[in-house]
Amino acid sequence: MAITLTRERNGCVAHIRYDNAARGNSFDGELLGELVDTLEAAALDPMCSVIRLDMAGRHFCGGWDTTSFGDLSASTAESVAAALRSSDEMLGRIRRLPVPVVAGVRGQVIGFGAGLLSAVHLPVAAADTRLSLPEVRFGFAPAGVGHTIAQALPRAQAYALLTGATTASGSQLLAWGLVTRVVPETELETAVHELVETLAAVPGQALRAVVKVVESSLATGSADESYLASARTIVAGVPAGGVR
Repeated sequence: MAITLTRERNGCVAHIRYDNAARGNSFDGELLGELVDTLEAAALDPMCSVIRLDMAGRHFCGGWDTTSFGDLSASTAESVAAALRSSDEMLGRIRRLPVPVVAGVRGQVIGFGAGLLSAVHLPVAAADTRLSLPEVRFGFAPAGVGHTIAQALPRAQAYALLTGATTASGSQLLAWGLVTRVVPETELETAVHELVETLAAVPGQALRAVVKVVESSLATGSADESYLASARTIVAGVPAGGVR
């Protein structure tokens, strides 16, 4: 397993690669924390305006590593709930990054992978992507992922996914607003590269302000923080003497 960070375009683009392909890009608490720490470290660079997240191998994310499930029977409901809150807070840290994260989504998106997908700001999906929530087969009810799905999807579709009665295709993810674009799998790398290049051409502070506008609006339901974020870019962008 490896997480690597490289800088491109004079630091404008941070390229992060998560490679746990041998286990379908699954996660445990330690791996998730390492990825989030790496994303935050990349965004701290004032030169960075966009992060490209690459998930290695054939699948975007195989969910939570099932080898940790054996410990659950000896846990209390309260301790498991605390662990679930902790993993969701990790995803919240991705959503609250000051720069957008772009990711290509292919293959299987399983369980916790749906939460990771929802945390990425600009996911581009291959048409053959399939999202599934198999937790009920283990006797579990999805928690944070279930909350995300219930908020994002029509009620009947949320039930169908959360009960494992159906899977979602790339086109369905697009219709539900969970991805920004769907392309043939052979075109995914090109589409992600083009999106990153488009964002990298935007002034960095303006791009960071857009993230602030969107995420603060979603988090608070108010435009108050949006006004200030926008005003800062306007003041910085207007030359002395006004617009000519």
